[in-house]
Amino acid sequence: MTSSEPPESDQQSPATPSGQPAPPPPEMAAPEQPAPDMAAAPPPPYVPPAPPAAAGPMPRPGMVTGAGIAMIVIGALIVLFGLIALIAGAFVGGAANQINIQAPGFSGMAGAVAGVIIVVALILLAVGILDIVAGANVLGGRSWARITGIVLAVILGLLSIPGLFGGGSNNGGGGIFVSLIIVAANAFIVWALATTGGWFAARST
Repeated sequence: MTSSEPPESDQQSPATPSGQPAPPPPEMAAPEQPAPDMAAAPPPPYVPPAPPAAAGPMPRPGMVTGAGIAMIVIGALIVLFGLIALIAGAFVGGAANQINIQAPGFSGMAGAVAGVIIVVALILLAVGILDIVAGANVLGGRSWARITGIVLAVILGLLSIPGLFGGGSNNGGGGIFVSLIIVAANAFIVWALATTGGWFAARST
C-alpha cells in the first residue's frame, strides 16, 4: 500500500440479506406541534368601522353677504322714498280739496296728480319691502331669494341708467353720482348672486 492510497476502513457497512448496503438512517423528524386548544376563547365580535363624519354646512361666501346687505340697504332707501312720496301724495290730495273749494275747475287735475303720486308711493313701498325680505333670505341661503334679488337688481339697475345722462340740470352732478352708485350696486348684486348658485343649491339640499 502506498501513501497515496487512502486507508481502507476497518468497519464495513452492514449488508442487507440481498447483499445491498443498508439505507442511511432516517433524518430526525421535526418536533410535533402541540394540537390547538379547541376550547380557546372565541375571537372578538366584529365591530364595523364608524361612518365618516358628515361634512358641515358650507360657509357663506363673502359675495353673498355683500349682496344681501346691499339689497337690504337699497330696499330701505326705496321704502324711505316711498314713504316720502306717500306723504307728498296725501299733501297734494289735501291741497286738491282746498282747490275744489276755491276753484272747482282745477280740483280734478290736482286729485289725479295726488292719485298718481300715491300709486307710485305704494309701488315703491312694495318693491322696497320685497327687496329687504329677499336680502335677508339671501343671507339665509334661500334659492327663491337669490332669483328675486337678481330680478329686482336688473329692474332697478335699468331704471337708474337714465339718471346717468341727467347732467343738463343744476343737480345733474349729484344725480349722476347717485345713479352711478345705484347702477354699480345692482350690478354687483346680479354678479354676486349669479356666480354663487352652487352655494344656494347646497343649502337647499
